[in-house]
Amino acid sequence: MNRAWWVGAVLLLSAASAVVLPKLADLNSVLHKEQGVVETFIGGGHTTLNEDNLVDTLGALPLLLPIDSVGWKNEVLSLDLKVTSSDHEPDEIYKDMAQVISFAFQDTSNVNQLLLRIIVEDKWLGSRRLLLAGDIRREEWSRELQRELESAGNNLLSARVQTGFRISESDLWKKQFITP
Repeated sequence: MNRAWWVGAVLLLSAASAVVLPKLADLNSVLHKEQGVVETFIGGGHTTLNEDNLVDTLGALPLLLPIDSVGWKNEVLSLDLKVTSSDHEPDEIYKDMAQVISFAFQDTSNVNQLLLRIIVEDKWLGSRRLLLAGDIRREEWSRELQRELESAGNNLLSARVQTGFRISESDLWKKQFITP
């Protein structure tokens, strides 16, 4: 009788652990999100970027700004987005920047650095000027900084985002697009 009781207890414990352990794992990740814990290893990376799929992959991104130029060399993605009028709000531009950053570090496995520039083009004068530039690196990227960039609205970026993503704002950007 004693032996049957132990076998039953072990079977019951095994069945209960098969049900309870996955629930505990889910609870742990929910608690981490609520406490703002940042992942140290960020997986994902469903796409391996290369010369063959570069244009098609980036062309499929749902961006408001058109892509002006793209470069790919030694795991560094260079991307210029073009602003052709002052009709765009900073909020839209920040969201496009965040979308590109998300693509580079969440959707790909081999982009280690993103050189992102926002260029304004004046068709009448035939000139191009830099508005914003960022040098974002995979090892310094975080979802928290990305969310902060997305939610910046029509304001200047916080020093934290500027430092974390190495974003510089030109005087033209501040004069033309940021309301005082």
